[in-house]
Amino acid sequence: MRRFPVTKLIRAAGRVTLLLLTPVLAQVACTSLTETPTSSITPETFYRNQAEVLGGLAGVYSQLRNTLWAYYNLSEITTDEMVVPTRGQDWYDNGRWLEIHRQLWGANTPSGLEDVNGAWVDAFTGVARANVLLDALQRVSLTDKPVIEAELRTLRAFYYYQLMDFFGGVPIVTETGIKPRERNTRAEVFQFIETELKAARDVLPASWDATNRARFTKGAANAILANMYLNAEVFTGTVTAGGLTKGQPRWADAVATADLILNSGVYSLATDWRSSFRGDNHNSPENILVVHHLSMSGLGLNFVMRALHYNQFSPSPWNGFSTLADAYNAFDAADQRRQIFLAGPQVNVETNLPVNDRTGVRLVFTPEIRDVTQATEGEGARIMKWPPDPGHASENNANDFAYFRLGEIYLIKAEAQFNLGNSGGALQLINTLRARVFNPAKPLTAVTADAILQERLFELTGEAKRRQDLIRFGKFTLPFAFKLQREPFRILMPIPQTQIGANPLLLQNPGY
Repeated sequence: MRRFPVTKLIRAAGRVTLLLLTPVLAQVACTSLTETPTSSITPETFYRNQAEVLGGLAGVYSQLRNTLWAYYNLSEITTDEMVVPTRGQDWYDNGRWLEIHRQLWGANTPSGLEDVNGAWVDAFTGVARANVLLDALQRVSLTDKPVIEAELRTLRAFYYYQLMDFFGGVPIVTETGIKPRERNTRAEVFQFIETELKAARDVLPASWDATNRARFTKGAANAILANMYLNAEVFTGTVTAGGLTKGQPRWADAVATADLILNSGVYSLATDWRSSFRGDNHNSPENILVVHHLSMSGLGLNFVMRALHYNQFSPSPWNGFSTLADAYNAFDAADQRRQIFLAGPQVNVETNLPVNDRTGVRLVFTPEIRDVTQATEGEGARIMKWPPDPGHASENNANDFAYFRLGEIYLIKAEAQFNLGNSGGALQLINTLRARVFNPAKPLTAVTADAILQERLFELTGEAKRRQDLIRFGKFTLPFAFKLQREPFRILMPIPQTQIGANPLLLQNPGY
């Protein structure tokens, strides 16, 4: 698994900037959220002033980059949107990539021990860092301490949101003591996150200046809440070996919270849809909650490396992740959003010159993958939604990754309105999004549940949403390309055996 260095925020002349630095306190968390200190620097002796507190805050933010490996990959490759074929000796990795796509993971399988466990550790590391700094803040006097506390509570809530999404109930930990902890229920985790976000959003600013643009805002807290309300039937339901018993819907809350964002005056739809993903997308008016990147070693987005062929970019990419033919073919040829895919004869994305595969034959990406266990170098269309940053440093591109942007808020409100019986309102919102990507216009004339799911595919491909969407629409464990129908309990991931071994109070999810 790839890991990314953390950053440090420092205050200089009243501004917060991002610099590469080894973390002063980088606790790696399993269930206990703590580890034996490796130096004499502790929260009690280090967090004494504004600069040191902001350094700790940066460590909590920087952990978001790590979620773009295990959490991101499992949100995409488990679905009908993405697959990592085995290409000769490349991308087999003990079978874990195909195991992920086929939904055959377990607590002790290759993907369970690597990827599922990675998602657990990444999120709980974020929780641990937030808890350490929140505890230290009680002993520090700062003028902006309430805002920093609100940021930390929102960050911690977002890490818990990812844990709830994947694992259901997990231990809720808000302090730094070392002891085994029992799991809270998924509904209890949902309520904890909701309470934390509501409290934090009253303190968070509506926006930050340009030098602080990646810091969390009221909009970030509301975006997480709106998504939680959209998924409330799943997130507050009960999963047994037989599947999901839904909890109570929160459609009206989803609409109301989406409106807080839509009516805030802070965000607007980008006229050029593609501009929200380029190397300068930090200027996008759609950004709500982003993982900030820089074209510096260890601080950049590496999505181009995962997808592009070895000969299409410098340094040599990994030629792995592909989209599935059904996803590629679902897009209307006139839809600008289809331009995220690379298919057909290929060029070097920096020089625009034709390139060959490693046998010397012109490289051609074919949407169809005949055998996912023996794919050729060119099989599978590639997702290049975040194109290379012209100023990239090696594999590090400055494209920010938005976990939430305004386009999705339109879709959240549309789906909630549809479920409340307001099909007309849902249709209007969806057609507002379609108007900017079709020329001439091609609005929908009616809206259905399937049309909403499809529109989310078109708007949000590659944005770590597809797993949630398929679960919410009851389609996640149904058959799709290279994957048979699976047991309904697989809408939750297993608790990794590594974590059960570390904390005997943890109980495994049903079915595993």
